[in-house]
Amino acid sequence: MPTPSHGQQIVSTEPIVATHLRLNADPDDIGHLVCCRDPSWRTAFCGIDSDTINLAVTTVCTMCIEQAEAMRPGFLAELGTNCPVDGHPCPDEHETDLRIAQETGPSARQ
Repeated sequence: MPTPSHGQQIVSTEPIVATHLRLNADPDDIGHLVCCRDPSWRTAFCGIDSDTINLAVTTVCTMCIEQAEAMRPGFLAELGTNCPVDGHPCPDEHETDLRIAQETGPSARQ
């Protein structure tokens, strides 16, 4: 997701839930969308539950995209620059990478 404007850093006040997600790199899998600030990344916008973060997907779930567009009309035209859930700018790539590391790293498995 895109970078917050003017150095703005958006950080959730919600505690990150130890979800024990697995990291995957399967380009043939279908990717699902979640809110990057949601305390749990297990349930996608389409309602599917997953225990995997796949960084290599090339196809995104149509139902997730439709749900994002329903939550924030114009989401696709904005190229996902703002969260479809709350309309705020999404965290930058560095913040997202840190969250992925927290969700899939050894500390998530304690």
